[in-house]
Amino acid sequence: MDIDVRHLQMLTTVAASGSVTQAARELHLTQSAVSHQLRAVEDRLGTPLFLRVGRRMVATAAGLRLLETARRVLSDISAAEADVKRQAAGQAS
Repeated sequence: MDIDVRHLQMLTTVAASGSVTQAARELHLTQSAVSHQLRAVEDRLGTPLFLRVGRRMVATAAGLRLLETARRVLSDISAAEADVKRQAAGQAS
């Protein structure tokens, strides 16, 4: 399994919400689906990305590193989509 955009979105949502359950709600997924995705990414990378501290998810050093990249990649994708949509709208006129 390679890490893809949906994994990056899941990681940033878990980090922002501090909770797998809340992230699942925001992503319109089940808590189980988000837990499985997170476990799959952690298994793939061979390291935990979050520590489970009580009910909170706290990013590890590895998690922080991946989150830094995830935020940048997701921002770049969003900007590219907006650029393409603007170009398409200009061509359609």
